[in-house]
Amino acid sequence: MPATKKEQLLERFDLARSHNAELISEIREFVSVNKASDTPFMEGYTFNSVIRTLEEERDLVFNDANRAAVTHADENASELDYLIDKIEGQINHYAEIKMGLNIFFKSTN
Repeated sequence: MPATKKEQLLERFDLARSHNAELISEIREFVSVNKASDTPFMEGYTFNSVIRTLEEERDLVFNDANRAAVTHADENASELDYLIDKIEGQINHYAEIKMGLNIFFKSTN
């Protein structure tokens, strides 16, 4: 377990960034194999729109500049708790997408 809030935030940031990359890869592979780019997936999104949303999150949130900002943040900054909660929410959302992909994948096999 990380000793400080900043370490906890960095750990969660890296985990979310990893989940984001894995989802993009898995969904792209599924789309390629199943020719499903415009197939409805979840919450009104198609597979392609989910990929685009994940790529936007990667580019806007889970980038090296933001990671560097976290690395240099004041350990006592009040925003750390907020950011940890937000990233935790994103990790949970990624788990929902992964579960949806698994359900969708099983229904096609």
